[in-house]
Amino acid sequence: MIHAHTRNCPICGDSARKLSFPYSTVFNGVPFHYCECRRCSSIFVDPVPDGSTFALMYAKANYHDVHYEKKEKAANSAYKESADLLAKFVNPGSLVLDYGCGTGGFLKALGSAGFVPFGVEFDADAAETAARHTGFKAISVESFNRLAEKPAFDVLHLGDVLEHLPDPAATLRELLGYLRHGGVLYVEGPLEINPSPVYLVAKSIGIIKRALHSRFSASHPPTHLFQVGEKQQSAFFKRIDPSLVQQFWRVSESGWPYIEGGRIKRIIAHIALRTGGLKIFGVTFGNRFQGLYIKK
Repeated sequence: MIHAHTRNCPICGDSARKLSFPYSTVFNGVPFHYCECRRCSSIFVDPVPDGSTFALMYAKANYHDVHYEKKEKAANSAYKESADLLAKFVNPGSLVLDYGCGTGGFLKALGSAGFVPFGVEFDADAAETAARHTGFKAISVESFNRLAEKPAFDVLHLGDVLEHLPDPAATLRELLGYLRHGGVLYVEGPLEINPSPVYLVAKSIGIIKRALHSRFSASHPPTHLFQVGEKQQSAFFKRIDPSLVQQFWRVSESGWPYIEGGRIKRIIAHIALRTGGLKIFGVTFGNRFQGLYIKK
């Protein structure tokens, strides 16, 4: 059974059929439930956090300082790899909208690779930090929405952003309107319910905890508003805009979050890293994806 008044799946639009791992969390005094979609089996959070909860979750001190700035060295390496990948498909000097730019790590990598970055971030303090630290244009989502005329971008990049959006389909369709014809959509993010030793172990432990304590609820902020596997994520892009033509697709493994845990968790994470990208019976193991599409 699921709780009453569930919203529809943000990935395919169908309804929920049951609660699923990680079941529920309480944040800012509000219970949030994780529902499994009846049609596509994606997991999504219900209800959508309100404005005050979003502001609390994504305040720079609560989110960017915790998840990014303290791991700057590893993040910079990943940003460089992402920018280098983009450079294989897009010419230097191209105008790149990094939607969800955080404090500017990827903006720096884009600039170093010869692109012209333009950053947009939900939190105004983070956007200001990005602009100050990189010297590139970076503004808040609110300021971006108020622009009377928006540039025609050559590239639209969303790195670990889609899963944070209440309505990812509507937001992506709007952003694609600012991408010129022949432009590139470049998306990176998690595949949290894709086959991976980390996910399989975490889900198994969660099922056991649920069986022993049916009313147990976590206390983490519901920052990821949906969880998908490779199949659901790929289908999402095809549904959003049939004119998008896939140029590149890769599934990999980060070992997150066990890679940051104790000895046993790190062992599981390293096993996951060895299996990342392997295809078994048509299913690719890994908890992250990168996709590049041309807008025809």
